[in-house]
Amino acid sequence: MPLFCRYYGQKYPEVDDVVMVNVRSIAEMGAYVHLLEYNNIEGMILLSELSRRRIRSINKLIRVGKTEPVVVIRVDKEKGYIDLSKRRVSPEDVDKCLEKYSKAKAVNSILRHVAELLKYQTDEELEELYRKTAWLFEEKSKKQSSSYDVFKQAVNDPSLLDECGLDDNTKEVLLGIIRRKLTQQAVKIRADIEVACYGYEGIGAVKKALKAGIACSTEEIPIKINLIAPPLYVMTTQTPERQDGLKGLELAIEKVKEIIVALGGVFNIQMAPKVVTAMDEAELARQMEKAELENAEIAGDDDQSDMEAEGAGANDAGSGEEEDTARVVQNRANGIEHKVKLRKRRQQRIKIQIMAIMKNKFIYTQLLGGNHCS
Repeated sequence: MPLFCRYYGQKYPEVDDVVMVNVRSIAEMGAYVHLLEYNNIEGMILLSELSRRRIRSINKLIRVGKTEPVVVIRVDKEKGYIDLSKRRVSPEDVDKCLEKYSKAKAVNSILRHVAELLKYQTDEELEELYRKTAWLFEEKSKKQSSSYDVFKQAVNDPSLLDECGLDDNTKEVLLGIIRRKLTQQAVKIRADIEVACYGYEGIGAVKKALKAGIACSTEEIPIKINLIAPPLYVMTTQTPERQDGLKGLELAIEKVKEIIVALGGVFNIQMAPKVVTAMDEAELARQMEKAELENAEIAGDDDQSDMEAEGAGANDAGSGEEEDTARVVQNRANGIEHKVKLRKRRQQRIKIQIMAIMKNKFIYTQLLGGNHCS
């Protein structure tokens, strides 16, 4: 039989607390809900507290079975009455409540799992485990859900659980579950930047700037820079700490910007650093494949020697996985330089063709003008 316990030490919420509820039924007076963080005790959202606007249909504002944050406006601890409001919840309150609830729910899952493995039979046993662990840490910090952060730190520092007064077996089981559920997975962070230099330094400035960005790498935050299509580059890093990864990538971007601007180049952030998903990675691979095909088509417009030269540049870039990162950037930059030359040739041919067309058009206009005068 599953065991249940409220998430926090206090039995009832305080006025102005934002809590997570699940709607159980809708009546004439309002909606009856269960407070998920307080062992499903009942509360009520009055009809007048559903919305600031005129209510035309209750079902459009609230639905049975839906989970959402509300604010506590009255608490009668003797009678067990709790009045709630949906219309007084601000967007900032929603974000804070969701974060607090998700952390408290994770702690609840851990402690219930411990109770299951230790074969607890009553809710009182689970409550006692809460009192020695989660509620102890929350009482010390005066903050709900703070036990989540302590449990997370205990993955690397088990001594944090010594003050809980648990027997060795319980502590070992608790620590094992914490490590399994709260060990951080590395997240991938990506940013897209445009780096170019049309001045005297040219591609050399781009090389220096990209190398400066790569030099910001550390063992904890390794930074890679890959070419999508000139002048667009993608910067990536993988790290367990999301915030550290974002800061590290931002620092590298600033370094690239500083160097390229100082050398007379241009810099632009196409996409600020963010955590990417598998879908984002697939889209990046698609973009790089598309850019490679487009570059191959441009090379096909020139003679055989040009094609061989570009093929050599591409092979150099492709072998970068076996070389150090600086060598990868060097090879790709050489390939870019060659592609720029090819494009300039093509643009020159187009320019000559346009001038020829304009000249023919001018001669034709003059002939028409002469016939009209005669």
